[in-house]
Amino acid sequence: MTDSRDPEIENEKRMKTLPKRLLYLLRYGALKEGLDVDINGYVDITDVLKVPLISTYSQEEILNEVKTSVSYRNIHRYEWREKDKKTFIRAAYLRRFERSPVHPGTQVKTLAETSMNCVLDNLDMFDLEEFQDEDTIKLMIHRLKRKKTLSNKALSVLLVPTLTRIDLEGIYLTNNTLRLLWTQCPHLRGVSLKNCGYIVTDAMLTQLVKNLPMLEQLNLSRCVHLTDKCLAIMSKRLTHLKVLHVAGVPSIKPKSVHTFLDSAKSLTFLDVFYMKTTQEEFDSLTEKAKTLGVRLVLHSPKEKLPLKEERFSDEDEKGESDNDGDDDGGGSGDDDDIYDDDFYDHSDVDEDDLDINF
Repeated sequence: MTDSRDPEIENEKRMKTLPKRLLYLLRYGALKEGLDVDINGYVDITDVLKVPLISTYSQEEILNEVKTSVSYRNIHRYEWREKDKKTFIRAAYLRRFERSPVHPGTQVKTLAETSMNCVLDNLDMFDLEEFQDEDTIKLMIHRLKRKKTLSNKALSVLLVPTLTRIDLEGIYLTNNTLRLLWTQCPHLRGVSLKNCGYIVTDAMLTQLVKNLPMLEQLNLSRCVHLTDKCLAIMSKRLTHLKVLHVAGVPSIKPKSVHTFLDSAKSLTFLDVFYMKTTQEEFDSLTEKAKTLGVRLVLHSPKEKLPLKEERFSDEDEKGESDNDGDDDGGGSGDDDDIYDDDFYDHSDVDEDDLDINF
């Protein structure tokens, strides 16, 4: 029996899977796959080639993907450098490595992994209000999100006072759950409600900012039920707001953005990428932002709006490169490091690049 498959078609299919696999490995899975990751997130490319997920690709194919892959806002997804005749690569942003669940060289789960699974499988038996380890709480929330099992019931247990940042992107929320944000997490400084649907309205936003006035970072991208008034609501209450994402909120108009830039005194970054403008409005807003020292992400009316790419590669990228001062070998993102890497995975100038990293 002969194999009738076309080699060119098969190779094309193989190469289409590379972007997702490499993103997963360099953002999340390197430690789980047993790779050595340095303090800045770099891994030896020859080690990457040994991972079963990647082993069918050549070093040239991997390096080409690293050097050419950009988000739809033209931000490089990877960085690379040469050291001691070796090539090291890393994801440029959104690195949230998950620890290996098993002991090295075995299939025996670690005590930490076993304990975590026990808690997550029996959340209703635990009271975590006095639990002080924010990183562990965020990891539990992240795991449930990845499994698509982050329910409102689970959030009622996991929303605890120790949290300062939380990413609820795309989660089905109720009014009661949203109230828990300010009643159970009064110290929140960063919140992502990106793409949370009908629940995010001007009325809800008013309650949120009234009860969490110390917010510094907020992602409301694709919250399509907000109106043009949402910017005024935030500028009135959130005097400490530094980073705001409202890309994909169709009601927001250039005039309101102009007023917001004048009134939001602490603002350093504003993402209104999809907002439609005339050339005159675009020029006025970009000049205003430049004068105020605000990084403005806004699509030029001269350019065609980009098509959405695959969800994993863009929607999931959340906004920041890491500037650790060691990019001595051919990396790609110089000035894209404006966020706290722990906050918003949640996109630098892409949803791929400019959302809050939690």
